[in-house]
Amino acid sequence: MSDKLTRREVDFVLRRAAEIDTQPAATERASSDSLSVGELVRLGEEAGLRREAIEQALTDLRHGAPTEPEEQGALTRTLGASRVVVSRVVGAPIETVRRAVDRFLREQLMTVRRHHGDRIEWERAQGIWPGLVRSLDFSKRYAFALVNRVETVVSEEGPDGRDTAITFNIDLTDMRRERFGQMGLRAGMAFLLFGVGGALMAPGSVVYDLVALASGGVAAGGIFALERRRYLDSRSRVSLAPERFLDLLALRHRKRQLPPTED
Repeated sequence: MSDKLTRREVDFVLRRAAEIDTQPAATERASSDSLSVGELVRLGEEAGLRREAIEQALTDLRHGAPTEPEEQGALTRTLGASRVVVSRVVGAPIETVRRAVDRFLREQLMTVRRHHGDRIEWERAQGIWPGLVRSLDFSKRYAFALVNRVETVVSEEGPDGRDTAITFNIDLTDMRRERFGQMGLRAGMAFLLFGVGGALMAPGSVVYDLVALASGGVAAGGIFALERRRYLDSRSRVSLAPERFLDLLALRHRKRQLPPTED
C-alpha cells in the first residue's frame, strides 16, 4: 500500500479505528486529497483514538476491506449488508496460498474478470455447462452459485514473509436485490389471492372484507418472512464457504510446520 492515502481511505481508517477503539469518531475530513500514514496516525491520535486501533484499521485497509460505508435503508435492514468480508492470516508462502485460492474459486464456478496483482476480481462463470451444474446442485456444494462478483486480496504478512493475508470481499448486491424483488412479488401475490380475492367473493359485507384483507396481510407477511429466512440461509452459506476453506488451509499448513513425533 502506498504511503499516501486518498480522502476516501482516510475516512475509512478513521471510521474503522473509531469502531475498534469503541469511541465516537469526532474527526474532521482532511482538506487535501491525500494524507501520509504518519499524518493520519497523528490526526487520529489528536481525535482521541488509540494508536493500536489506527494501526489495525490500516491493516484492514491493506487487506482489502471496502472503504465505502455500508448503505442504510429498508433493504439493508431487511436482508443485511451488500458485502461479506472474510479475512485470515495463514502461515504459508504467498504463492502456495494464491494457488489454493485460485483452485477454490474455480471449484466454485468462478472465473477471473480482472487481475490487479495482489488483488483479483472474480465473476460467476457463464455458459451452458456452469449453469447446468448450478441448477443440479441439490447438495448445496456451490455456495457462490448466486454470487456474481468476488474480490480477493492475497499479500505477504510479517517481516519475514512467511505468513500470508487473504481477504475475500464478496459482493451480494445483485443477489440481494433480486431476492428482495422476488419477496415483494410473492408477498403481493399472496395478498391479492387471499385478501383481495377473498373480499371479492362476498362483496358488500364490510366485516367479511376486513377479515379477508387481514388474512391476506397475514399470508403476505408469512411469505415474506419465509423468503427472507431462505435468503439469510443462502447468505450464511456464502460466508461459511470461504471461512471453512481458510480454516482447512491454515490447519493443513500448521500441521506441516509441526516437528515429527518420535516413536
